[in-house]
Amino acid sequence: MDADGIHVGQDDLSVAEVRAQAGDDVIVGKSTHSLEQAIAAEKEGADYIGVGPIYATQTKPDYVPVGPPLIGQVRRVVKVPQFCIGGINEKTLPEVLAYGARCVVIVSDLLKSADIPAYCARIRTQLSEKEME
Repeated sequence: MDADGIHVGQDDLSVAEVRAQAGDDVIVGKSTHSLEQAIAAEKEGADYIGVGPIYATQTKPDYVPVGPPLIGQVRRVVKVPQFCIGGINEKTLPEVLAYGARCVVIVSDLLKSADIPAYCARIRTQLSEKEME
């Protein structure tokens, strides 16, 4: 497919299997839903991990939210980049940042926004302000 990266879930191929099929140069990310899974994904060789769902989300209604405290727990132990995902929006972002998130994924709230560029600008401002602290 000549993709730059592949993201796998807990029930998908392992990072090693992905690399065997796609090549060593491909970026491989892995979804995690607990501290143990995050540690295992890093040991497995994931280039980054997704941590979540932090809050309940309509995009993954069957997943139990892991809660914001997991962000700090993972951040203290895992060194690969972590993307927090699941129910994050403009209102929940301050709490997610307070727990140590540095990279976030916002889906539903962004797509429902009447003015996506303005929404993105507000999120960037919140992220920038947190970086300056």
